[in-house]
Amino acid sequence: MPKGFVPGCTEGVTPSVRHVSGAGAKSPLARCVKLRGFGGRAPAAEAVGCEGEPRGVLISVGIRLTFAVGMGGAFGQNAGMSVEKLFKQALALPDPWIVTACDFDLERKEMSIEIDFERGSRFADPGSGELCPVHDTVARTWEHLKFFEHRTLLKARVPRIKTPEGKVKTVEVPWAHPQSGFTLLMEAFLLGMAKVLAVAEVSRQTGVSEDRIWHLIRTRVEEAWKQEDWSSLERLGVDETSTKKGHNYGTAFLEIDGKETSRGRGGSKVARLLFFTPGKDKDTFREFCEELERRGVNREQVSEVAMDMSRAFIAGAGEYFPDAGICFDRFHVMKLCGKACDDVRKVVGINNGGLPVGATWALRGNEERLKEEQLALRKQLCRDHSQIARALSIREFLADTWNYRDRDMAEDHLKSVISWCQRSRLEPFVKLGRSLKAHWEGIMGYFQNYTTSAAIEAINGLLQLARRRARGYRRFENFRAIAYWIAGGFDVQIAKTATH
Repeated sequence: MPKGFVPGCTEGVTPSVRHVSGAGAKSPLARCVKLRGFGGRAPAAEAVGCEGEPRGVLISVGIRLTFAVGMGGAFGQNAGMSVEKLFKQALALPDPWIVTACDFDLERKEMSIEIDFERGSRFADPGSGELCPVHDTVARTWEHLKFFEHRTLLKARVPRIKTPEGKVKTVEVPWAHPQSGFTLLMEAFLLGMAKVLAVAEVSRQTGVSEDRIWHLIRTRVEEAWKQEDWSSLERLGVDETSTKKGHNYGTAFLEIDGKETSRGRGGSKVARLLFFTPGKDKDTFREFCEELERRGVNREQVSEVAMDMSRAFIAGAGEYFPDAGICFDRFHVMKLCGKACDDVRKVVGINNGGLPVGATWALRGNEERLKEEQLALRKQLCRDHSQIARALSIREFLADTWNYRDRDMAEDHLKSVISWCQRSRLEPFVKLGRSLKAHWEGIMGYFQNYTTSAAIEAINGLLQLARRRARGYRRFENFRAIAYWIAGGFDVQIAKTATH
């Protein structure tokens, strides 16, 4: 068959011929056709250089098509209704919306579906519900799910109505959110992919730019985040997390749910991310309190603030939550003690011309987690260097503080730890003793609810996993949107209706 030949048409006829079937198509002689829907109004018919019974379907470059010639006269008599009904039903368009035309550009691999409303239609005023006449229209375009491998666009004249108060309002279309450049189903598809894939990969697979996808994510996540209820907030967790390479940090405020009932074991360790802001200074507390006020939550209902021993966090909690008890997690306290042990090891190494290879890791962590060779090296170092043995003994003695059920007994034990630190003749531990004494109430605050950093660090781990998966974020706003999405404890409402 010659290239460009259409079955049943005169050889050499180009596929730019136009024909419309329906009430206005009185002759069945046309075979090379282009059909266009006119909302039920019968169009005039044109046929050029064709003869015989209609047989095939013609879709080609530059054709404004609506559809279709059938395999016989009986089907052809109903072909004029195919365009409106087929695409209207496929897109689930309610009255008075209709499909009027479809353009397919093979070179650009793009299909455009034009939507209009019936003449004389009235639309409801969102405020009063009263039906109002159309004042004027604005042209809008939305990207829809692909038609096979081809990009698909919906184009429509969106009416603007004039309300009884004399205001002009734009009608909300049923297939897309206001001010969105995507249909509801396209949004659902993009958001579903973005929750499990990096945005760069979603862009590569869909052909949608990263900026448009990020704008969609930020918009939908912010809408859901603003509707969250914070009225149950009583226990607050505060932690800093890295936002990008270098010294770039953000502060996360979390709600801790449940109570650790047995020395940090057996209780609920659930947390949800409430607020995430750049920086790690005292002003982050001010920003969080402003958000509490915007949501109508009284800051005085917060009874406990769990955090590390950052000076900025302590100052912020003291100023903005003066009635809340402060809790320093045992992890952060033991981290300070571990640093003191490392400082002692370094001094011993310098005074003795170095220590055996592997000494650093042999002296860190608990004995039950060491390998046999590491445990043997630790014992050897303790026999050879009394300062190291003394430092490890104090560390183990401090760790027993959190094994008490009763606060009074834990206080007596901590007093003994501080006394030993001050008499240890080890400068790093003398300094540690002063720090423990200065943060006494926060350390003992653990025994109010047995709060640990498990839930807080779990959220931090999720945020860092998302950051590594995306190879970092160029803007903090993007990182914050992903953080709220995966750790905020809410679902993003993707679509209200189906349009496919």
